[in-house]
Amino acid sequence: MNFFSASSPSNAAARVYLQPDFVQASLVKGNFRQICALPKYMDLNEWYAVVLLFFILVHLTLVIKHRLAVNILDFFYYTNLFYESVAEFCTVHNCPNMSAGANIEYSWTDSKGKSVKLPAPQYVDYFMTWTQSILNDQSVFPTKAGIEFPPNFLVTLKAIYKHIMRVFVHMYSAHVHQIQVLNLQSHLNTLFAHLLCFGREFDLLERKDLVSVQDFVSALDALYGLNLGK
Repeated sequence: MNFFSASSPSNAAARVYLQPDFVQASLVKGNFRQICALPKYMDLNEWYAVVLLFFILVHLTLVIKHRLAVNILDFFYYTNLFYESVAEFCTVHNCPNMSAGANIEYSWTDSKGKSVKLPAPQYVDYFMTWTQSILNDQSVFPTKAGIEFPPNFLVTLKAIYKHIMRVFVHMYSAHVHQIQVLNLQSHLNTLFAHLLCFGREFDLLERKDLVSVQDFVSALDALYGLNLGK
């Protein structure tokens, strides 16, 4: 079964991010599956934690004592720089909805379980705040050696991953021109391809969050061997 079998939007050809020069811009060449594969002798939950922290586009300030934290500090630094560059264009005026194209709008679920519509920057801010509270809670997201991962750890990861994916899709849908002007497409494409591959490898990826950029995702899949179609 092809993971992306739905028909593509009629205006896909007009999208900037589908142009070959944009699609092929990347900091990494080769097969992303080798990057995402579980390292030998590493616990699966630890690997989830390490890689997902890389993709959390955050304004977070964390003191992480876990031995794996050293490996992701550079990821935090560069991801934060990239997000800040794009976030200045993501204002309430420019992005009154957390959208992924003209026909897709994301809702935020508040603490009472109610679904609410938010401007994109507010949605992202809520996501960052919510994620920070999770990462700071050792009982939910342990970062110290010796603390066991909770039984629902994968559920938590899937929720974080879902919102990360939505932020990426929003950036491609609403801010691709600014990304191109700033010459950041190589960075964004590399992060996104890695994120897609990781999600596919560990069953975190949901097709419904990629509908608006399906053609672009398929192009990345073919270019970098992400194995999304199987």
